[in-house]
Amino acid sequence: MRNVVEEIRNELQKKLSNSLWERVKNSFSGRVESLHSELEAFLENYSDENFIRVVGIRCMQRKESGSSASTSQRVASAALNISQEKVGATLTSESKEANEVKRSGESEYADLLLNVFNPADLIGKLKSVLKRAGFRHLFVLIDDFSELPLDPMRAVVDVLLAPLNNLSDEFIKLKIAAYPGRIYLGSIDRTKIDEVYLDLFKLYGSGDITRLEENGVDFTKRLVLQRLTHYCGADPTRFFEKNNEEVFRHLFNACLCNPRILGHTLVYLYESHVSAGKVIGLRAIADASRKFYEEKVESFFQSGRFLQEAFDERSSIFSLKELLESFVHRARELRRHTSSVFTAIEGTPPTSHFHVALEHEPLLATLELNFFLTKYFEMTNREGRKVAIFALNLGLCEKYAIAFGRPTGERVFRLYFVERVFDYSPQILNYLRNNQEIVCCGCGAKFELVDLDKLQFFGMRCPKCQEGHCRVINLSRKYESELKSVRGELLLPRTELGILQTLEASSESMRAGEIAEELDCSHQLVGRRAKHLEERKLVDRELDTDGRRTYALTELARRSYFDPTVSADLKVE
Repeated sequence: MRNVVEEIRNELQKKLSNSLWERVKNSFSGRVESLHSELEAFLENYSDENFIRVVGIRCMQRKESGSSASTSQRVASAALNISQEKVGATLTSESKEANEVKRSGESEYADLLLNVFNPADLIGKLKSVLKRAGFRHLFVLIDDFSELPLDPMRAVVDVLLAPLNNLSDEFIKLKIAAYPGRIYLGSIDRTKIDEVYLDLFKLYGSGDITRLEENGVDFTKRLVLQRLTHYCGADPTRFFEKNNEEVFRHLFNACLCNPRILGHTLVYLYESHVSAGKVIGLRAIADASRKFYEEKVESFFQSGRFLQEAFDERSSIFSLKELLESFVHRARELRRHTSSVFTAIEGTPPTSHFHVALEHEPLLATLELNFFLTKYFEMTNREGRKVAIFALNLGLCEKYAIAFGRPTGERVFRLYFVERVFDYSPQILNYLRNNQEIVCCGCGAKFELVDLDKLQFFGMRCPKCQEGHCRVINLSRKYESELKSVRGELLLPRTELGILQTLEASSESMRAGEIAEELDCSHQLVGRRAKHLEERKLVDRELDTDGRRTYALTELARRSYFDPTVSADLKVE
């Protein structure tokens, strides 16, 4: 909440300083200055430590102690007095005994305190302050929401986003950017929000596959031409070969409507062709796609070896590598397949797409999230079952000599992607059988994959110990020895590994802001993490001519994390 208010204050200050008309209006009304002071007061009154004492005191522990003492004393004395008047004698005897017993009890008590965060009260105050200043709505944009792990994601939604949405009476508008299937809504009512999907299938998958491809090519063409027209101020088609439609179709194949992939591809094309005065053709796009795959995508598994996670987590990443390798192996194998459909194709048949049963689609979410493949369409296969069609990354296909797309011209090719040979369900079932195991977190008992449905019916409770819960673990059998050979001191958090990867891909030193753009994080975070890397002798920090800090990879980091003898290639026969 404090960060939200601070950003509101900063944005108002920017608006006032950048606009002459706003400064003139404010000089007469003082509206922004008044709001600025009220926001300052809001921040001063807000505290993270609003503790209240919980009613009731709980006895935590009681201590008993005891002691005893016994004393005994005897005293005797005698005296004789002689004088002229009389003679006398005195005899004295005294005896003392004492017994002492001491017992004491001591109790330790805990006084419980509760940290209270009342979002409704804080939102009400913020809303009142902004309304008095004449604002009708507050728009809050949350970017990279899916980068959060699940538990922090739940905390952010339950404590901040859901109250902002539900308790502000439409005064606060949220725009949250997330990956499909990687969002938690909590108490936000899904029926009262707009969900806008930007991936290829959700955008254009309502018609047939031909219409999807036409709309995808049109989207790519409009995006590229409008940007070039705006920033270059010239005829944008002069950058491409004469057959522009085929060029834009190939650009669509390279990015599949993902602007991030398209942006990287165009950067590589600028470096290889535009800067040298050459026009962009189909071969240039294929080479740029392969470069994007090798520099930005392929390293996902390589860096996974050094991820500071439990062995099971790292092994789970490499089990997906085994699954991807089986897909690529099958795609290469199908180039020599013979059938009535394949013999009607001139040249090498395209084998870049495949289909799986819809229930297997979640298994491919991580590979899709990291751009190895993309969901392309949904169709009914030859057996009448609904299946999801996926496309391998164009750069990956270029590297492993897999023809991309589907043949055109004949009606039979409209169902090309659901040919039985493209059913990769057997690869997935084999992956599950060989790489997944079900283990009880309590007693460690292991169960067969066929028992999963029964365990799920009973809430994954272990049938042997009756107390522990079972979970499914993905383990890479093929790369197990390679993962165990990584020394523990080399393991790093994901962000720090990303910094090393970004610097390794660059031939020059980089600033924190440039690294942050690649990693989708703030430059402050990059600066803090790079300092840790410098302490470990993995990054050099220097000042450039402008007095700004730049970062470069050390030779130690290159030897430790980017050994050229360790290939990142898929192990495909």
